[in-house]
Amino acid sequence: MIKSTTIIWVIIALFFISFSSLGSNLSWGQFQEKGKGELHVFYRNTESFITISDNGTLKGLEYEMLMGFKYYLLNTYGYDLQLNWTRRQAFRDIYEYVRDSAASNVVGLDIISKIPEREVEVTFSKPFFPDIQVLITHQDAPTIESLREFSQTFDQYTAVTVKGTTYDLYLQKLKQLYRVNFETNYIRSSNDIIKSIAANPMQFGYVDLPNYILALNKNRPIKRQNLLSKKGFGYCLIFNKSSDWYIPFNEYLTSQEFELLKTKGIQKYLGYDVNQLISHIAEGGNEEIILLQKEKSLINEELYQREKEAQNQDHIQNILLISIILILTIAYFLYNSNRVKSKANEILTKHRQMIEQQNVLLSRRNEELVSHDEEKNNFIHILSHDLRAPINNITALANILKMDADTLNEEQSRMITHIATESSRLNKMVTRILDIEKIESKTSEQFEKIELSTILNRVVENYLTQASAKEIELITEIQPQVHVLGDEQYLFHVFENLISNGIKFSPHGKKVFVTLTGQNHIAIVNISDQGPGMSDEDQRNMFKKFQVLTAKATAGERSTGLGLSIVNKYIGLLGGELECQSQPGQGTTFIVKLSLV
Repeated sequence: MIKSTTIIWVIIALFFISFSSLGSNLSWGQFQEKGKGELHVFYRNTESFITISDNGTLKGLEYEMLMGFKYYLLNTYGYDLQLNWTRRQAFRDIYEYVRDSAASNVVGLDIISKIPEREVEVTFSKPFFPDIQVLITHQDAPTIESLREFSQTFDQYTAVTVKGTTYDLYLQKLKQLYRVNFETNYIRSSNDIIKSIAANPMQFGYVDLPNYILALNKNRPIKRQNLLSKKGFGYCLIFNKSSDWYIPFNEYLTSQEFELLKTKGIQKYLGYDVNQLISHIAEGGNEEIILLQKEKSLINEELYQREKEAQNQDHIQNILLISIILILTIAYFLYNSNRVKSKANEILTKHRQMIEQQNVLLSRRNEELVSHDEEKNNFIHILSHDLRAPINNITALANILKMDADTLNEEQSRMITHIATESSRLNKMVTRILDIEKIESKTSEQFEKIELSTILNRVVENYLTQASAKEIELITEIQPQVHVLGDEQYLFHVFENLISNGIKFSPHGKKVFVTLTGQNHIAIVNISDQGPGMSDEDQRNMFKKFQVLTAKATAGERSTGLGLSIVNKYIGLLGGELECQSQPGQGTTFIVKLSLV
């Protein structure tokens, strides 16, 4: 009887376990029907890509990518996805678990490279990051100029790698291809490859390009052997062969939301330099030349720092030498006579007084610098309150005089109009300078929900008279109810500058187009003109302050060279993007992208 009862309970337990496992096995198709569910993410702690912060939360490029996928499904389809994170200690743990899992909703995350051997066992997503691996050695190791030198030199070295990874695969291929009899030291985590090589001049191994650049920025004693770099398909997520979750992931990885998130994530976790490097390589540039240029800049920076340290050491040594000579001289005179001792004490007293006087002078100089800074700020305030008032008065008086146009002759009317125009231009110049000061002092207000079509229509209406004077037609296609988070004054200045430039640089009788659309959670504003366009040099310099471009206004209008600089800074503060498409003789289009609320 006891045995029968035990068997029954075992069967019931197995049933509940099987039922529980079956309930967690959710395919993408089943998830779509329910509109909610969970996805199990298996990851490994990898610097910059996914790490655990001090307070226990996850962060990193891959973590933000998965969180972006969660909100992509919510915003695009209204699906509620729950992510369950499970940490593994090694790449093989993640790979084998995903490969052998019977559940569909399991994904592996560990900067995994796509290779033919693995494609047989698992399903890969589209690549989300370039896969470039470089062979590194200690900086004291010789630089290999040919593959023959590699065979001769590295026969006595030890390779450091993680078993079963592409690092290991590439090393074994080198060993077979060039018949190099080096030993291989297997370690648990790829995070420790650079540390091991930096500590041992007789070791080498493959590492990912971002980790190599980060190590150079930290002045790790390593270098790259440039003949043996490997460029793979790209980093991917992995799923088991029965999973269909790769379908929504591939859709997400090709979306604009992911492109924006990836760019910001690379800058945030890998740095601006790595983002620029990856962008150049992704655009089809020669990665070997780009890497050499980057390494050269880092080496020059390191040499500069060493030279600076050497100068400091020389300065310290000179001071120490002078101090020793001074001490020996004082000791000699103290030994010979009390009179010399008194004289030396007097000299020391004078030196001390001199130092105290110098300290007083330094303190006064610091006070003067602080005072000058305050005077500069006060001068800006004077511009804001005192200078604008008389300019506005001049404009108002000129407009009043223009009202009596019947009593004025042609020359008087022309002069009054010129006064009004110049005072208006001066007022705008002062406004631009104050805008630049405001941006650089970072005194931005709290952002609020803004309806873009209202602001665009206001700006267009304000410039109808200026456009009509040049017989320019303002053509608008503005979608209503497009809302973003921002500052109304910032946005007004952005579109005022861009539309004003379109009119200013367009010949008589042309058209300026203003469009607003909201799509894929992004508000897009296009402002196009039929002007002379811009050269490549102008496009490189157009966002610099006080930069006057080679293109000239078609009606003799003047420019302060501040407008596009202000626009670029405002767009940056608003978290958006500003693009320019222009060719000489074919007009110019500015594209403003802002995230929808």
